[in-house]
Amino acid sequence: MRSDTKEIYQQKVNQVIDFVSANLHQPLMLDKMAAHIFVSQRQLLRIMRTALNEPLSAYVARQRIERAVMYMQSEKTCLTTLAEKVGYDNAQSFSKAFKKRFGQSPKAYLRELQTRQMAYVKTSDKAQNHLQPTICEEDVLELVYIRIFGKYGDAEPYETAWNSLMRFMADNEALSENTRFIGISFSNPHVTKSEQCRFYACATTSKKIVPKGAFGTISVKCGKYAVYTLKGSYSGLQEIYSKIGVNFPFSMRHAITFEEYLNSPQNTKEEDLLTKIYIPIK
Repeated sequence: MRSDTKEIYQQKVNQVIDFVSANLHQPLMLDKMAAHIFVSQRQLLRIMRTALNEPLSAYVARQRIERAVMYMQSEKTCLTTLAEKVGYDNAQSFSKAFKKRFGQSPKAYLRELQTRQMAYVKTSDKAQNHLQPTICEEDVLELVYIRIFGKYGDAEPYETAWNSLMRFMADNEALSENTRFIGISFSNPHVTKSEQCRFYACATTSKKIVPKGAFGTISVKCGKYAVYTLKGSYSGLQEIYSKIGVNFPFSMRHAITFEEYLNSPQNTKEEDLLTKIYIPIK
């Protein structure tokens, strides 16, 4: 495949993935998704199957159910309302799809997930038992991203992605002393298979960037956040997320959770790394 053709395909894949993520609450018709990226329905299916290593329909169904798990953890709601939030016509259709994905009912799965997370926290010597968040208001963040599919924290793909992002930002003269480096994890590794986890390595930008190839753009809404700080290795992030998941004292707002990396692992000792975790709250 020619390099310019590959870049066009990568851009279209980004557009579809972001379109799906933003519209899980409503029907996602194949013709509309194809029209969104100006290809035929057949081309859409072929492009996305190659990119996702699974059919587009399976990807959408999985995203709906995994989003539902996030909602189930953050608020108490009836199955009918939950089904509507992730694009199902009724509670029966949602429950059937949920059981197909996880082999049990939503309520049974949530109980098991909470038990697993509590056990993970208790057995981890890295878990921080006295997390004290600060509360802040954030303006809209305009981000440039490159996507990674795979196990969170794998050194080689992450290093490659961040280096590529830095070069892209430099080429577009978009780096400044005010640039913030952001990570967005779209999957819960307690829920999603490691090879299917989706992560965006991002940098803030104050100028308009035209998406190109593997590089896309995304906005994070303004609003209130509970902010937790991790000092030390990035491997400690999952312990904090698990702790937050079993004992979160706030009502979550439906927006993007993100991480901000305050110093570079290339120039900082591992024990001195600082990471802030922003959880959107009402």
